Amino acid sequence: MKINRTFIPFEVKLLNIIWCFDRKTNQVKVILKDEGDWTLPETYLIQDEDALDATIRLTHELTGQTVSPKNIEQLETLTNPKRVVDGKRLVTMVYMTYLPEFPEMMTSTLELFTLENLNSHYYFTKGEKQLAVATVDTEAEYYQKRLRKNKFYQVNDYVLKKACLRIRHSLDTQPDILRILGEAFTLREARSLYAPFLGVSFHEIDNSNFKKTHQRLFREIGKANKRGPGRPASLYRLRF
Repeated sequence: MKINRTFIPFEVKLLNIIWCFDRKTNQVKVILKDEGDWTLPETYLIQDEDALDATIRLTHELTGQTVSPKNIEQLETLTNPKRVVDGKRLVTMVYMTYLPEFPEMMTSTLELFTLENLNSHYYFTKGEKQLAVATVDTEAEYYQKRLRKNKFYQVNDYVLKKACLRIRHSLDTQPDILRILGEAFTLREARSLYAPFLGVSFHEIDNSNFKKTHQRLFREIGKANKRGPGRPASLYRLRF
């Protein structure tokens, strides 16, 4: 029996979730772009460029920083047949970039949104703007329900939920998200990073227990510059 197959043209895009850490506020941030709706940065692949190179290029174009491949993680590839633009199937590769330094200079259309966790739901906020992640768990379910909310463009709310859950589930095994703290960090900074993914205040993460249960993941390398009274905080570096 002959099976009829219809092949249609397709385009390939790359979506880049750029994470960073603001040491002034001890908050986890993500970069969003204002295109009428808030959207994650994206790009097409150029000639002789693979997805990893495209992620590095896009990150440099937006932040001026050239990141190492170890600071990049592939999250998902979106292939739902309902993703059609101008008659072409749209295939999107989603990557996460862990920016080792806080971006001081960005283009005017970019904004930093803060990750928050309210009542076990992830949100990204800036001032009075509050963008919630999707409530569904799969790409198919997302398109079946045609979910769009809170000014997130296309599937950004879905992929950011997947990103938050991926990171949360890796916190005790392979917390690459700690790379946004740079080469050295304090336990307070690490706890502040963990807190929104876990849905708790960093004060609820006991410092001694955190050090004991995570010492296999990072090692002490010295002391931070002392600021004010008390002993200087210890500095740590990832073992991987």
